[in-house]
Amino acid sequence: MSDRLIDRINFAKIVTVLAIVFGVSLGLCGVTAALASQMRGSGDFLLPMGIIELIAMGLSAVALVVTVVVWVIASIVGGPGSGSADKGPLKLFEDAEDKKHRDRQ
Repeated sequence: MSDRLIDRINFAKIVTVLAIVFGVSLGLCGVTAALASQMRGSGDFLLPMGIIELIAMGLSAVALVVTVVVWVIASIVGGPGSGSADKGPLKLFEDAEDKKHRDRQ
């Protein structure tokens, strides 16, 4: 149990999938609403599809918020002092000299 929660769970992939589900269900909900307005009396079959889209949109939105909150809390609780010492500090951009030195090892 030496790994941190932030290292074990790939939060970025989870957030990406939830955001895609939210976006697709939002778009489909708009398409369904547009079709229903065009087919005023004969579009009764669109209602169940619209309800499913609204449920998917609501669940993905709630899951997205919960996942982001858990991600932030896991980042705070598993702060820089709780990581392994051999990894060193996190660098956003690696210097060319550092890369050459690392490749030689």
